[in-house]
Amino acid sequence: MIIFNTLKADFYRIIKSALGFYSIVGLMVLGLLFAFLGKDTSALETLESGLGNGTLLLPVFLTNVFVIAWGHEFSFRIVNNSLISGMKRSQFFISKVLLTFILTLFFVGMYTGSLLLGTYFFSGGFEIMSVLKVIALQTPLYLAAGSLGILLFNVLKTSYVCIAAFISIAFIGDNLLGNVISTYFSQYDFILDTLFFSNLRTVVGYEALSQGTLQLMMVSSVVYGLLALIVSFSVFQKREFK
Repeated sequence: MIIFNTLKADFYRIIKSALGFYSIVGLMVLGLLFAFLGKDTSALETLESGLGNGTLLLPVFLTNVFVIAWGHEFSFRIVNNSLISGMKRSQFFISKVLLTFILTLFFVGMYTGSLLLGTYFFSGGFEIMSVLKVIALQTPLYLAAGSLGILLFNVLKTSYVCIAAFISIAFIGDNLLGNVISTYFSQYDFILDTLFFSNLRTVVGYEALSQGTLQLMMVSSVVYGLLALIVSFSVFQKREFK
């Protein structure tokens, strides 16, 4: 009940202050733009291109989610006030994790929804089931990215450092790690199939992937996400709030 009430208060704060409004508008415009740019190709090709290209820019917008869910709480002493009022740390942490995941899926949904509508308008109808499968495959990967954001905001503490770290990992982290593994640890190249930022784009072409590879991608995203949350909670439990 406490967690539910905390989420209600968070949603009221977000709606009242229009937090994330410009990011949501930007995501919708981006989706429509990709749909417009692909108007001369088939609807399915436009959607696959948009779902793939969107993964290159969505991490930038997701940083706004982390600021809303975690940066605001640490900057304005919300954590302190909540704990002083008798709320358990575990309850507070769970409520913010749920808020992060809900907002992450909402942001992704706004982009995907505008892409779908734009594609239907500019290119015509398409086979919805194949598109829904891509979206379903991307969902745990986006949640893993959300868990990484939670980890960074709990470990690094300073919002602008966390944002810079998240964007850096999203844009160059997988490539850097992939090069290191390929060059020095080629016997562990299976790890390349577990890099969830790269996999966000890879799963768009899921039909070309083996069942084993897809399973590894999905399971690893869940494992990475859980590990990030466990470490985050451990840090949060021991953190002193002044």
